Amino acid sequence: MEAVGRLTGGIAHDFNNLLQGITGSLDLISRKPDDPGRVSRWAGAGLKAAERGARLASQLLSFSRTQKLEIAPIDISKAVDGFVDMLRRSIGPTIQIRTDLKTDGLRVEGDQVQLEMAVLNLALNARDAMPNGGEILITTRLRPLQGDAELPDGDYVELAVKDFGTGMTPEVAERAFEPFFTTKETGKGTGLGLSQVYGTLHQSGGTVRIDSTPGAGTTVRLYLRRTDGRSRDEQQPRLPAAGEAPQATVLVVDDDPDVRAFLKDSLDSLGYEPIVADDGAAALRTLERVIPDVLILDFAMPGMNGAEVARQARERLPELPIIFASGYSESAAVSSVQGERSRILHKPFRVADLQAAIAELLKSAAGRS
Repeated sequence: MEAVGRLTGGIAHDFNNLLQGITGSLDLISRKPDDPGRVSRWAGAGLKAAERGARLASQLLSFSRTQKLEIAPIDISKAVDGFVDMLRRSIGPTIQIRTDLKTDGLRVEGDQVQLEMAVLNLALNARDAMPNGGEILITTRLRPLQGDAELPDGDYVELAVKDFGTGMTPEVAERAFEPFFTTKETGKGTGLGLSQVYGTLHQSGGTVRIDSTPGAGTTVRLYLRRTDGRSRDEQQPRLPAAGEAPQATVLVVDDDPDVRAFLKDSLDSLGYEPIVADDGAAALRTLERVIPDVLILDFAMPGMNGAEVARQARERLPELPIIFASGYSESAAVSSVQGERSRILHKPFRVADLQAAIAELLKSAAGRS
């Protein structure tokens, strides 16, 4: 209970900081709505806080194992640069973090949220090994492997996290990835951090290894398989400019009135014609009189969930493009009803994400017609 209390207290602290950034920005906007320069700056700050909150929620769901791994190409140098600031905030001011990244333009296979969690776990362990402060060095290198006892031949990227702390004996290093094994005092470690790192890397087709010497520090090396696939950012289609969006009707189904209002206003601003329904039954009644170009479905709804609505909608309109607006925890369930004519938007998402998903589905539908 003590450990749970510390965990929830830390999470509440982080979320309160994020909420302060969001509510503070909105409050300032409401007080000075006619100052476009400052409104834009405040809106940007609020969005950054919301994105940090979404990342934290995703990390919590990953840790609770309710989120399915989403293996995709990751621009490794860009990813590390993106979460170093989070590491600095997490480990405190007594530790300096340096990076030496030699993998510009290289991509690896993995789940980016899980990769962030893995490096965070390693950074926290490194901090604990340097109680009087010190330095953590994060490096990335291309490593072609041949005849490795554990990994198939091919190109890998090595992401290494090095500290200059107490180090480990060979006996401790050999057991470091065992679940619940820890050398920390009671109440200061669960023994799950490194085992989670190990599991994540193996699910992604890589591995993790430790080099450590008592009194001379520890280096943990993550090996991620290199890929030539494009990262998600690179796959985004060019978004239509104002006035370019094709005429299209979009049926929005969500039981939350605030989310419905956001989607309706977003679609209006993008030039689409929105129709809204507050549950699955209402959506199916709407489909009896209207044939939309795209259906946007909340997944978790009372009565009929998004999967059930999608199946019945597809019985009537087999070619209907569907966008699932899903919480992270339903990702595995959504994948069971996904197909070529569907996409997932993980809440919270931004208007540009919605625009990209609709544009991609409409383009694909036009290509088949």
